[in-house]
Amino acid sequence: MKNVLDDQNAAYDALAKKILSGKAILAQILKFSVKEFSDCTLEDIEGKYIEGDPTLTINTVPLDDIPYIKGRNTESKSPTEGFVTFDIIFDAILPTDKEVAKFIINVEPQKTTQNIHYKLMKRAVYYAARLISSQKEKDFHGDYYNNLKKIFSIWVCMDVQNYRADSIQEYRLTEKVLHGNFHDEVKNYDLITIIILNLGKNPTTHKLLDLLHLIFMELKSSEEKAKILHNDFNIELSTDMREELEKMGGLMQPLLDIAVEQTTERVTKQVTEQVTKRVTAEVATETEKKSKLEAVRNAMESWGLTAEDAMKGLKISPKLQAELKPLI
Repeated sequence: MKNVLDDQNAAYDALAKKILSGKAILAQILKFSVKEFSDCTLEDIEGKYIEGDPTLTINTVPLDDIPYIKGRNTESKSPTEGFVTFDIIFDAILPTDKEVAKFIINVEPQKTTQNIHYKLMKRAVYYAARLISSQKEKDFHGDYYNNLKKIFSIWVCMDVQNYRADSIQEYRLTEKVLHGNFHDEVKNYDLITIIILNLGKNPTTHKLLDLLHLIFMELKSSEEKAKILHNDFNIELSTDMREELEKMGGLMQPLLDIAVEQTTERVTKQVTEQVTKRVTAEVATETEKKSKLEAVRNAMESWGLTAEDAMKGLKISPKLQAELKPLI
């Protein structure tokens, strides 16, 4: 049985990537899941920091009103590690007191974590490692590793197991001093962060998960979603995004109908199997009863036994004896 959000549905995939490429949505993801951006305003994240110009200071970075990211090349080729296609990759900056921090951010919509043949976390670690290694000869050359950018790999997991639902996990590189007093600067090793956003079928209890659940998991009209996005999240949808939400709703309803149909078929099959087993057992019991009855009658006729002695000699259970007596 295919999952309600089957990974083979290319149209749903494309819409999910397009919606998650919207800067207004990405700003919410960064602010409420990436601690580096937690103190920033949504306006600055959306208009200045997502694909911002790292050569400009915070006061001279203009607000960008382009609704979607341009994005990086999502294909990573390696002669030894093979070919990987990421869903969304873009650059971001974050002005600090000393310098402008430069990040590479990867967002991966994952429609289901159920019935996949690998551990999602291991795939996320592999993607993060490729995002680090792929910077060589692109973001820095030779052995000038000082220009290595920190990467964030953010996984939006939609249809998850109940025990995963409504949760957010973060994984980072940290330092543990085993001996001595030396501590390296955090910026030298804190270069990978993996964030897992788990939605699930039921309502969520976190602002960011609420937003993503509304977009990807709820069968509301685009007008309803637009109203909630405006009132609860201060997000104004562009015409394009309204159309994308409308299309996504159109895709989800057939998928839901298929899931209901398949569930009905599965339940019907289970009930049929149970009834068949019960009928088979009843038939077997009735066959045994007829066989025992015939044996009792033969014993009574051949050896002149009473019904009780015949049944006792044939070692028939007291319960079956009570059922056979009226038939003899």
